[in-house]
Formats: sequence, C-alpha cells, structure tokens
Amino acid sequence: MSLWEGLAVLLLLLSGVLVVTLRNAIHAALALILNFLVLAGVYVALDARFLGFTQVIVYAGAIVVLFLFVIMLLFAAQGEVGFDPLARSRPLAALLALGVAGVLLSGLWGLRLTFGQDLKGGLPQALGPLLYGDWLFVLLAVGFLLMAATVVAVALVQPARPLDALKPEEKEKEVAR
Repeated sequence: MSLWEGLAVLLLLLSGVLVVTLRNAIHAALALILNFLVLAGVYVALDARFLGFTQVIVYAGAIVVLFLFVIMLLFAAQGEVGFDPLARSRPLAALLALGVAGVLLSGLWGLRLTFGQDLKGGLPQALGPLLYGDWLFVLLAVGFLLMAATVVAVALVQPARPLDALKPEEKEKEVAR
C-alpha cells in the first residue's frame, strides 16, 4: 500500500466516523461531503474517471444538498442534538455493526476482483453491462439502503409537537392514544 492509498483509507475512515459521531447535523453533512470527495479521488486514481465525476456530481452534489434541505426543513441544524432517546440501544447497535462487518469481511474472504474485460477508464459503455448485469441486485440493494437511511433520518429528527401547540381536534386524537 502506497502513502496515498494509506492517506485515502485514513481519510475515508475518519470522515465516516465523523459523519456518525458529530452532534451538529451540518458538520456531519460536511464530513459526508469530505467522504464522497475522497472516494471520488480514489475512483479517479483507479482510472475510473466517469465514476469519480459521477460521485462528485450525484453524491457530493445532489444527495448532500437533499440531506441538507431535509436537515434545514426539520430544524435539526439550529444547534446540537440534546437528549438522545436511543442511548439504551447503543450496545445493540454496536453488536449489530460488528455482525454486519463480520458478514462483509467473510464475503470478501474468497473474492477475486479481477475483471476479464477492459473497463476503458470507467466509461458508461463498459460499466453499464456490469452494473445492470451481474451486479444489478447489489445496485438495487444500495439504492434501497440509501432510501431507508433517508426515511430513518427524517423520522429520528422529526421534532415532537407539544400538546399545547396542537389544534383541539389533534389534542383529542393524542389523548385518545
């Protein structure tokens, strides 16, 4: 592993940890942008320029702007997160994260990442048959995970409305629950 590869791995891991540990939502989104940009640099270094530029345009551009819009819309960016309602779930989450890491590492155990064809610098003509052929299920799974993460993020940062801010008919529904 060269110095640049080691630096890229370190930056990817550091920015990934910052995304999930920073308490300010805007700072976490900025760490996510750093992660996406470093990953785009890795793609370019691997001679997959199309994937690198797509990473910058789609993820660092559009997706993070969407996340920032959701953060602003839900007022999560006004300050740091206060009370953590999921504090009791952290040990279970850590255990599940270790389990997922173990499954991923076991999947990589016998994996050989050699391609029998020339990827032509990551051009769409060469990547299309790969992505929509053998890797279609993986591509769909990643899309589903991104959608699920967005829905969960919106659900977790949704501010609770106090009963005195509700309309009279809404109060009756809340009290009936």
